[in-house]
Amino acid sequence: MNGKQQVTKKPSTEDDLSFTVVPDVGLKNSQLEFVLGMPINQCISMMQQHPRTLTQVELKYSKKDPCYRDIIIYIGSTGIKLYFDGHSQLIKLIEVDNLSNISLTYNDTIFSDPTNMATLDRVNEFFGSTHPGSYDDKHNIYVQSWPGLSFCFPTAAGDNSNLEVRPGFGGNLRSLKYDANAQPKLTKMSIYRGQNPSEPEQVDTPFSCYCGQNRTRKIEAIWENGSIVGIDIEFDTQNGRIVDGEYDVSTYKRHIYFGDSVADVQSVLGAPTKVFYKSDDKMKIHRGLHKETLYGPPNFFFNYFVMGLVSS
Repeated sequence: MNGKQQVTKKPSTEDDLSFTVVPDVGLKNSQLEFVLGMPINQCISMMQQHPRTLTQVELKYSKKDPCYRDIIIYIGSTGIKLYFDGHSQLIKLIEVDNLSNISLTYNDTIFSDPTNMATLDRVNEFFGSTHPGSYDDKHNIYVQSWPGLSFCFPTAAGDNSNLEVRPGFGGNLRSLKYDANAQPKLTKMSIYRGQNPSEPEQVDTPFSCYCGQNRTRKIEAIWENGSIVGIDIEFDTQNGRIVDGEYDVSTYKRHIYFGDSVADVQSVLGAPTKVFYKSDDKMKIHRGLHKETLYGPPNFFFNYFVMGLVSS
């Protein structure tokens, strides 16, 4: 990653944040929701609505390969790190690597908070230990994982001189022996789709993230006589039917051509996320003071942020 933007905001004066952990899904509370498959634009819009809570925000991306390298948003005030797939721009991995300002709950019970961070025994008590964890010899990290959820604990001698790493049943599986009064403390939690946070499975946008908007699947150029005359758009959108309490989603394919009217575009894509107007003409300075200036209607364009489209 060689692109980075720092957003500076006032420190929050609110109480520590509390999130419910939902394996294979994300982090949720009454006001905020970071879920796998959420589009990056929707995530940024949500964060902008909570400027006093979500502070010290960093956006990292690759200037060289922005569509093939992950985009990362780190929220310093919460320790939450969001990984977006560069191509789909959907959240594919959620990490919490600083638990000093955040409380985590599971089944309506807090298992980690800033004054009492989770230990290995406490995590196993809440989530159930069904098999030995894996061990990262290079970084001295013990990883206890379940489908869609993993926890990392440091095992360096400096953290616990009485800790012993024992062989497991095969591969990199290990078990830990330690004193009850000096247990390894949780340093990182990961939420993802699949079995391995290093290789998360592909995610799709959940129904709860559509909010009446379209989600682009594929865009192709329409060619005639060697020239591009329009585009074919394949997208998902809610169809009005309710299934299991959520609006169902269907896939549609539509065409837009150069020269289409405003009404034509809106009938195909619906209302835009935002309309921008351009009323200034930067070439007017070259006309001189005494030359006649003709003013026509202002230029404008539609921005469909979630679809990645601009229509002018």
